Amino acid sequence: MSSRTPTECVELALDDGADEERRAGAIRELKTANECDELAALARTERIADRYRRQALEALATSQCDSALRGLVEEEGLEEPLQQTATELLATVDGD
Repeated sequence: MSSRTPTECVELALDDGADEERRAGAIRELKTANECDELAALARTERIADRYRRQALEALATSQCDSALRGLVEEEGLEEPLQQTATELLATVDGD
């Protein structure tokens, strides 16, 4: 496990100069630490590639983060197809 703080993980995930593996790893660290608010913020961030936003959404599909995922779905603040992905992920969490 890394010794990065949640803020450092978010900064790394947003860093266009970092390689894909490090950025994806930072998002995984946020998931491991149940940093739901940070993951939701990444999913809302339009300035990063959709693949990272989607990874953040997928990381929210846990019983610990389902309320943050539900908030994203209910606010309808994501553009398609990310909004559809969020809705589908929420359905899988609700079905558990």
